Parts: sequence; C-alpha cells; structure tokens
Amino acid sequence: MPEGLLDWVKNIKIDDILENDIKLIYEFCGLEVLLCLWENFPKMNLYISTKPLLEAKKRYIRQHFNGKNIKELCRLLDVSERFVYETLEQKDITHEKQEQLF
Repeated sequence: MPEGLLDWVKNIKIDDILENDIKLIYEFCGLEVLLCLWENFPKMNLYISTKPLLEAKKRYIRQHFNGKNIKELCRLLDVSERFVYETLEQKDITHEKQEQLF
C-alpha cells in the first residue's frame, strides 16, 4: 500500500467504531501508529512479544552495571534485584563488582 493511502481516516471520527485490540492500539499509541499498522500489515494478526524487551533489559544491565547501581537499574528497568544478579551471572561477570556493594 502506498504511504498515506489511509490519510483520509484522519478527517473522520473513528474512536467510536474501534474495538478490541485495534481500540487499545488507538488509545495507547495514537492514530498515526494505527494507520501505519493498517497500511503495512493489513489483515494480519499480530502478536507483540515482550521477549525482545526482556533481552534488551539484560543488555542494558550488562552495559551499565558499575558495581554500585543495582537499585538504580531495578527502578529504571522495573526489574528485581534477583533479575539483575541473574543477568550478570549469565554473562560470567565476576562477583568482584558485586562484592563492592557490601
């Protein structure tokens, strides 16, 4: 579908005819995202996995852990301290940095 083919939708009220997942996308992401999905993935059922987001959190932890910022990482990424420690152990990061906490 050519870009902007659904621009006409911007000129009418549609929030009262949307339902289920489409309504949630519209409410939380806005009309532009909804139109982009309709234009690029018409008639396709989409499943949005959080697995890549979880892996991104792990990557962020590995790149930004400094031995003293466990609580900060937990707050920023909305994860537990256990999650942070397990992530660090998976990458074979030594407990040297962790021991600096105590």
